[in-house]
Amino acid sequence: MFGLFLFIHQFNNQRCVNVYCWYGVLPKNILDQFEEETGIHVNYDVFDNNEMLEAKLLATNSGYDVVFPTVTPYGARQLLLHVYQKIDKSLLPSLCKVEPILVEKMSNIDVHMDFLLPYYWGTTGIAFDEDTLNKVIPDDSKNSNNLLFDINILKKISPYGVSLLQEPVDVFPPFFEYSGLGRDNRSFEDLWYASQCLSEISRYVRRFSSSRFIVDLVLGEVCVAQAWSGEALRAIEDAKKVGRNIRYIIPKEGGDIWIDAIAIPKGAPNVANAHAFINFLLRPDVSAQITNATQIATMVTDAKPFIQKEILNNSLIFPTDDVLSTLFISPVCSGREADAYERVRMRMWAQIKMLRPMTKAYFDKTVQKQTARNKSYTN
Repeated sequence: MFGLFLFIHQFNNQRCVNVYCWYGVLPKNILDQFEEETGIHVNYDVFDNNEMLEAKLLATNSGYDVVFPTVTPYGARQLLLHVYQKIDKSLLPSLCKVEPILVEKMSNIDVHMDFLLPYYWGTTGIAFDEDTLNKVIPDDSKNSNNLLFDINILKKISPYGVSLLQEPVDVFPPFFEYSGLGRDNRSFEDLWYASQCLSEISRYVRRFSSSRFIVDLVLGEVCVAQAWSGEALRAIEDAKKVGRNIRYIIPKEGGDIWIDAIAIPKGAPNVANAHAFINFLLRPDVSAQITNATQIATMVTDAKPFIQKEILNNSLIFPTDDVLSTLFISPVCSGREADAYERVRMRMWAQIKMLRPMTKAYFDKTVQKQTARNKSYTN
């Protein structure tokens, strides 16, 4: 239906750009400003998890001109599948220096940033209602991933609501780190162990969500939520208006850095307009407006003079070097073995969220099937 809409719209108005972005990231006034300055109409669609984006990119020609994938593992995997076309940097006069931490992460994925242009970034941590937690657990438990993975603590706080993020890439690595197995673990044996633990944990989880946790925290539907920094900080501000005391932490075990990039899918119908839209977003004044509105850090270093001081000086948005040293950057895992692992993990996670954990026999069969499937591709 969306593809038909795009076709009809483009027939009537060739001056358009079709954008698919994360929910709540690009404020309407930014889109309005672009339309007013360029005369290019924005067809704007949103998603709240990377699986939605990837499904549309891999199924058919999506009809989108500009999309915003998370760099690892999704953008890296999509690069290997040749989903994106090369960005013409000669059409991006606004392109400037990129934050060094983003350059470091991109060096193993798209070293010259020809296909994936990092745009905004942040951390993954935990947001919680401090007043509620003070009633049920001690202070020394409120700085750790045990809020998400310790069964004894979850039993105490689950009546007040706990939520985890929707994608396995956000849950398995911190669980492995918390369990002492190494967050970059790729062992099928340890994956089975993790699935058993997370299946038990899921009984105490009210919601798996990548978009609702802000509203849930503010309304008191949950008191603990695995969260992204930008959304968590918005929840903090919204909660103050209704008398709730929300806090966001990076766990003592460390958190993750995530990066969302701008990309142009192959087959994009409006490539010139896509570049115009990207160039607009790269302008320091525009990217600063987005950071000021969303409290999500921008990669545009020249935007900093335009960013509100209280945001620029907030270490939960722009972490200090000391904080950055505790954060993890997910490795790039490629090849058929890594692909088999990801497919098995995705299937397990789907079962866990439905409270229907895999049996060991089914798990072994799935591993065997995916491994054989990948081997057949290389023969």
